[in-house]
Amino acid sequence: MLLNSFRRRACVALVMVGLASRGAFGVDVWMTTGDKSQLLAQRPDVVFQPGLGSGGTVISVNPQTKYQTIAGYGAAMTDSAAWLLQNRMNGSQREKLMRQLFSAADGIGLNYVRVPMGASDFTASGFYSYNDNPPGGADPLQEHFSVAHDEAYVIPRLQEARQLNGDLKLMAAPWSAPAWMKTNQSLLGGSLTASLEESYAIYLAKFIKAYEAGGLPIDAITLQNEPLHTSNYPTMSMSATQQISLIKNHVGPRFASEGITTKIVAYDHNWDNTAFPLQVLADADARQFIAGTAFHAYAGNVTAQSTVHNAYPEKDIYFTEITGGDWAPNFADNVVWNFRNIIIGGARNWSKSAILWNLALDENNGPHQGGCADCRGVVTVDSQTGEVTYNEEFYTLGQVTKGVDANAVRISSPTTSQLETVAFLNPDGSQSLIALNPNAASTTIRVYQNGEHFNYQIPGKSVATFRWDAQGADFDNGGFDDGAFHLGGGSLDAWTSFGNIVGNVRVASEAVFEGEKSLKLSGQFSGMPNESGVFQGVTVVTGEYVHASLSQFVRATEGLEDSDNVVQVKIEFYNEYGAARGSGHFLGGLTATIADAATPSEAWGSTELGGVAPPGSVEARLVIQFLQPSGQEGSVYVDSVVFGVTELPGDFDHNGRVDGSDLLAWRQAFGVDASADADGDGDSDGSDFLLWQRYSNAATQNFARLAVPEPPLSPIVWAAGAMLRWLTRTFE
Repeated sequence: MLLNSFRRRACVALVMVGLASRGAFGVDVWMTTGDKSQLLAQRPDVVFQPGLGSGGTVISVNPQTKYQTIAGYGAAMTDSAAWLLQNRMNGSQREKLMRQLFSAADGIGLNYVRVPMGASDFTASGFYSYNDNPPGGADPLQEHFSVAHDEAYVIPRLQEARQLNGDLKLMAAPWSAPAWMKTNQSLLGGSLTASLEESYAIYLAKFIKAYEAGGLPIDAITLQNEPLHTSNYPTMSMSATQQISLIKNHVGPRFASEGITTKIVAYDHNWDNTAFPLQVLADADARQFIAGTAFHAYAGNVTAQSTVHNAYPEKDIYFTEITGGDWAPNFADNVVWNFRNIIIGGARNWSKSAILWNLALDENNGPHQGGCADCRGVVTVDSQTGEVTYNEEFYTLGQVTKGVDANAVRISSPTTSQLETVAFLNPDGSQSLIALNPNAASTTIRVYQNGEHFNYQIPGKSVATFRWDAQGADFDNGGFDDGAFHLGGGSLDAWTSFGNIVGNVRVASEAVFEGEKSLKLSGQFSGMPNESGVFQGVTVVTGEYVHASLSQFVRATEGLEDSDNVVQVKIEFYNEYGAARGSGHFLGGLTATIADAATPSEAWGSTELGGVAPPGSVEARLVIQFLQPSGQEGSVYVDSVVFGVTELPGDFDHNGRVDGSDLLAWRQAFGVDASADADGDGDSDGSDFLLWQRYSNAATQNFARLAVPEPPLSPIVWAAGAMLRWLTRTFE
C-alpha cells in the first residue's frame, strides 16, 4: 500500500495518531546492580518484538488502568546540607553537584524537596526559629517573623535548584514552633500552647509568603514533623486532637482568607500509627482543608498507607522521610530495601512522593546538633576537599527519576517474589517500568504490552528502569546524530547511515515538522553521483503487516526541479537480521518516491508505505535514501517517522489473517460500533469492507510483486479519506 499526499500541518497530527505503528519501540534501560558494577548505568536499548515471547517472568504493563498522580522524588534541603554546599565546596564543585542532583539533562533531576522550617537536628548554626526572642517575650501577630537565617544559604541553594529544574516542588515542615509559643518555653520538646494556635497559623502563612517572595512557592506543608516524637533537638509533640483544632479553626481558614493555595498535609510520622491520621481525617470540618497525609518509614509497614487511602481514597498519600546510615552498610541490601519499601512499595501503596532525609552530609554524618549521629546523606561531601561520594540513596532516586517525570500517573503492572515492579505513564506519553530483583540469583523479565514483548536479564539484588515511547521519531530525540549510530533516543533510535555521510546526511533545523530537528538528505555539492541515506530494521515473521509513514519537505531554495534526483522510502525484507544491503538475504520490498523534480516546495507532504512480510522474513528494514544519478544538487527534509509491525487492515478478529471470519465480524459490527473500523474513521462501514476485500487472503498473495509499490486504494476509500480530512480542517 502506498499513499503520498501534501497537506496542511494542522491536519496531520490527527491522521498520524491513527497510523502510528505499534512496533519497533526502542526501550531505554538504566541499571544499578548490588555489586556496584553498574551504578545508574545506561545500557544498550532493547526493542519490543512481536508476539508473546517465551521465558522469564511475564510482566504485563497496562496504561489503561491508572492510579495516583506522582508529585515527585527527592530529599531534604536541611540547614546542614545547604551549609555544606555553600561553605565546603568551591563554585565549580557546587555547580557540578547541583546539576547532578537537580538537572534532568545532566543529572538525576530531583523534583520534590522537603524544607525544614527552622532548625532540626541537622543544622550547622545552632537551634533557631523564624521568630526567636521577640520584644516583650511574645509576638502573637508574628510581626517580627523573618527568614533572614535561610537567606544566607538555604534559600540561594533552593533557588539554584529551581533554576536547574523548573518542575521542582517544595514541601515544608516545622520541627518546632518558637520557644515562647510552647508549653515548656523551649525549642526542645514540649507542645504548642493552645491559646497560640492562631499565632501558629500566622507563622506558617508568613513562611509560605516569604519563600514565595523569593521565587520558591511551597507546594505542601505539614503542621508538625513527627508529632509523636520529642528529643534533645528542636521537636514538638502534637496530638491528633490539637492537629484537628489547628486545621479546622486556624490554618485552613487563614490559608483560605489569604488566598494561600499550599496544600495542608496531616500526620507526617511513621507507618506504625494509622490511628492518628484516621482520627484527623474523620473530622469533616478539618478534612475539607486537608489534601492528604504523610508518612515516615522508621517503624511499621508500608501497607499503612493503603489503610489510610482505603478509608479516604480522595485524599493523597505522601512519603516524606527515611534515611540510610552506618547501621546499614551493605549496598545491595540497601538497594533492595529502598525499592521494596519506599519506591515500589510506596507507590503501590498510593504514595505520590518519595522524599529521603538529608540531601548532603559530610564524612562525619554531619554537621548535626544532637539527634542522629550516624545518618547518611544522599551524597557525602568531604568537608576538607569538597569531593563528593554518591551513596546508594543517590542511585535509588536516580533509577526512579530516569523513568518517572513529574505528574506521571502510576499504571498497572504485576509484582511477584521474583520481580517486584511498578509502572508509570508520563505526561509526554512515554511509559516506564521499574523492576527489582530482590533475590541473589539473576532472573529474566519478559515485559509484554499490546501483543509485543522484550526480554531482559536482571542480576541478583539489582534494579532496572525501562522507559519507552510509542510515538514516531522526530529526529531530535537522540535517535539520529549526524550520520552516526546512537542509542539514547526513544522509539526508532538506532539509525545507521550509508553513502556519503559527511555532508549529505545530517540533522537539520531549517525545516522541522515537529520537535526541533529533522533529517536532511542532500545532493553531492561536488556534482558527483550520490546514493546516501539512513536505515533501521525491526524483527518480523512471515505474514505480518509492516507499515511506515513519514513527513517530507522541500525548501524553495533547495528544490529538486530541473534535476533527475529522487528521494525514496523503502521497506526491505531479509531472511537474516542485520544482513548487508543488497546481499543474497534480501527477499524483496516496497518502494515509494517521497520527492523528485515534480514535488512542490514549501509544503509538508506525507507518505505511507505498507505490505506483508514474505515467507522466510526475519527483518523488515526501513530505508530513506537520496538518489543523485548526475550532478544536480538539492535537499529534502524528513521528520515524524513511524515504522513497525502493525495489524493487517481488515483483520477484525485479530488472529493475524484476513479471511471469511473477518467478513462475519464486519457484518456484525456494521453500523453498530467501531470493532470493524479498518480505516480509522471511528465506525464500521462500507469503506472498511473494501479494505477487508483488498487484504483478504493477503497471507497467500504473490510475494514477488512486493518489489514494487502496491496500487492506490479504490476511489471510494480515497473519497472517504478526503472527506475526513476536509471535516478535520473545517471543524478543528
